[in-house]
Amino acid sequence: MASEPVLVGVDFTADALRVLLTDEQGQRVADGEWPLPELPDEESWSWEVGGRIASLFAAEGERRSALAITVAAPGNVEPVSGRLIESLAQEAWDGLAIVDSLRRHIDAPISTESRMTCALLAETWQGAAAGVDDVLYVSLRGVPAAAMVVGGRPLRGAHRGAGALPAAPEVDASRALDDEELERLAGLLADLAAALDPELVVLDGAATHLDALVPLLEQVLEQVAPEVEVVRAHLGERAAVIGAIRLASSLAFEGGRRA
Repeated sequence: MASEPVLVGVDFTADALRVLLTDEQGQRVADGEWPLPELPDEESWSWEVGGRIASLFAAEGERRSALAITVAAPGNVEPVSGRLIESLAQEAWDGLAIVDSLRRHIDAPISTESRMTCALLAETWQGAAAGVDDVLYVSLRGVPAAAMVVGGRPLRGAHRGAGALPAAPEVDASRALDDEELERLAGLLADLAAALDPELVVLDGAATHLDALVPLLEQVLEQVAPEVEVVRAHLGERAAVIGAIRLASSLAFEGGRRA
């Protein structure tokens, strides 16, 4: 029986792993989500993640092969070397050689990108910013972070740190933001939008937080950047793995792996 070629998107955080397999058009073939244990070194990470990918390749008696794999990683990423430079998840993952470690187990083109950039690319592909080339994406899940595309290309920064929001208050999903936190966030994001001049600001987070922040940010932007529109993200916590599929599709095309 001939193997079925698939695109593979991987998204991992400090304690969770998502894997999505799609056909060449981005239609779901299979997916899975698992808790991640503490993985203290590169070898244990590669066996855990590689093993989960392999389990979906063989699920339900199917034979599958990877056209390309892209991994959405939690932190600052060096795409050329395929490394997670600074992890925002488990500390042991600083310097993790994501691409090289997976290539030991899987023969396919592999790339990696930050979770924020993947989530943003997903929203410009299938979500709230579909077809828009200048977008600021902000996640309010945990420590707020951002990503930006300019002319359809991700903005990385001189030290691969574009999108960090160190002045933003941490957002706890279990409680509402108080007035001071809301004002700090709205002011910070308005200044960022005024400087970067996107067409859209896409906000992702819990509904209770967005219900309070979106109208406040719109009000502040009316004073400093009235042409910038604020919208809510459509893809939620699955955005990063969907964006990984988008990048895997480009990688497969560039590598000539498409059937």
